[in-house]
Amino acid sequence: MSNVDATARNVLPMLPALAALAETGQTLAAADLLQMPQPTVSRMLGRLGRELGVDVVERHGRGLRLTRAGEALAPHAAAAVAAATAGIEAVQAQESGARGRIALAFQSTLGERVVPALVRAFLQEHPGASVDLIQTSRPRCLAAVADGTAEIALISPLEEASGMRQWRLHTEPLVLVVPTGHRLSTRARVSFEEAAEETFICMKRGYGMRTLLEDLAQASGVTPTIGFEGDDLATLRGLVSAGLGVSLAPRDPHGATGCVEVSLTNPEAVRHIGACWLDRRPSTLAAAFQDLLRRRGRRLTEIGLRPPAGRVT
Repeated sequence: MSNVDATARNVLPMLPALAALAETGQTLAAADLLQMPQPTVSRMLGRLGRELGVDVVERHGRGLRLTRAGEALAPHAAAAVAAATAGIEAVQAQESGARGRIALAFQSTLGERVVPALVRAFLQEHPGASVDLIQTSRPRCLAAVADGTAEIALISPLEEASGMRQWRLHTEPLVLVVPTGHRLSTRARVSFEEAAEETFICMKRGYGMRTLLEDLAQASGVTPTIGFEGDDLATLRGLVSAGLGVSLAPRDPHGATGCVEVSLTNPEAVRHIGACWLDRRPSTLAAAFQDLLRRRGRRLTEIGLRPPAGRVT
């Protein structure tokens, strides 16, 4: 084996870190993409440079950026990762004849586009499978996984609990939804504290968005006045457009008539979308769905959350 072959063999495990940094531009985002601690990613990039005999990253402020050598290697690293992914998908295709049913629980706010994107991709890889869907509140999603009614739950926020595994798919900013003509409607960004005196139109207790509202309010030192509690975001936006109050929500991909979405400056104003399942040996189909989430879940979720073609946010 030549020295070049030996080097290639040694650097292969570290190429995903370089590809992720090139794609995201930040070590924290790269770590999130790879689902590993940020220090681990930094160490991998350092080892990669030492193995090649030239630095592929350099310090830039509090983070890292690619050197010229890193930029030269980045497209080849991405190609290597893509080739490995294609190989995994080819293996999965050999199992596409698997038959049976898998039950998925999901929150209502994920049902319009995220769940269809994930289920569509799963059925393309496993056309012999069937999917049973359970749309409900976040606590009931978790209960369905705990009692075996569902094998996987798609939720936000994520749940850290004993006996449960979780996989983050996407982090989405939340916005303050106000009626057209509202005092805050012309602002580009506001803090949640500026809405402290407003009446909030929100989800009922038990729904993920209600939990996020309460967590953000607590972090901001605000006690929100609740004017109405609903079961779906479309109803809440409709009531906001009627001037009955304001709401906390993810961005609407369609653009609700009569509403304005104002960005929030609070770092807590985000929701982490992900999946969870019991920490035990899964069924064949559940293992296949978990594998899909690890390989393609982040990108499929982002695609599901994009605005329709022709609409600019």
